[in-house]
Amino acid sequence: MSIATRSIATPARAAVIHPAPAQPGRALIGRVIEYARTHGLQAGERFPAERNLAQTLGVSRNALREALATLESLRVVEPRPNSGVYLRALSSESSFEATVLLAGLGTAPDAAEVRETIEVRAALERQAITLACARRTPDDLARLARISADTAAVIAAKGNIADCDQAFHLALANASHNSVLVRMLNAFYCLTLERRRVFFANPKRAQASCIQHDQLIAAIDQRKLPRAIKLIDAHLGNAQVYWKETLA
Repeated sequence: MSIATRSIATPARAAVIHPAPAQPGRALIGRVIEYARTHGLQAGERFPAERNLAQTLGVSRNALREALATLESLRVVEPRPNSGVYLRALSSESSFEATVLLAGLGTAPDAAEVRETIEVRAALERQAITLACARRTPDDLARLARISADTAAVIAAKGNIADCDQAFHLALANASHNSVLVRMLNAFYCLTLERRRVFFANPKRAQASCIQHDQLIAAIDQRKLPRAIKLIDAHLGNAQVYWKETLA
């Protein structure tokens, strides 16, 4: 999928934990991506020469080189010797980190990307639940309980629980005591935060999620793995149904 086929909206609020590059590089990266979108660049097409692109964006060539180097590391662009910088096919060639970066910059995913994201996240969440049931500590359970209480307080104040939801699932991942799994899941949480902010704008969905979180805590506390797996599947299944209907 080319950038030209994806809409880039106004950047939303930043996630609690964000893996994207820091300002000002992050802003310039966003402008390079926006340039590709607005000028209809397709996969395999060349960006303007470095001097011309820097002038168009109103930045120094050094700053542009740094932004392009980041995009190259994420496999969004490809420099070709004695030729220039070319746009890659994002759907098949770019890295997962690039997907997270684009989401953080406000790039709206399509229905297929949302479905595939939920499928992969569900597999990772099941593994986190499996390990958490075997390895969770009293501190892990206490942390989950505190976040659940914070979630209930936000609901009572008629707020949006998206940040609490992210904190809960990250704490759940941490209870697996597998740092690689935590980093992988955190990328998914950052990727989907703004979508979940929309999802939890509905108070009924927020309340239902809070109840499901408490049920998950109890299952992990009692090391009831089959029940915990069933709960996490149902928990993520609700979101999958919602986004399928919304993006249909």
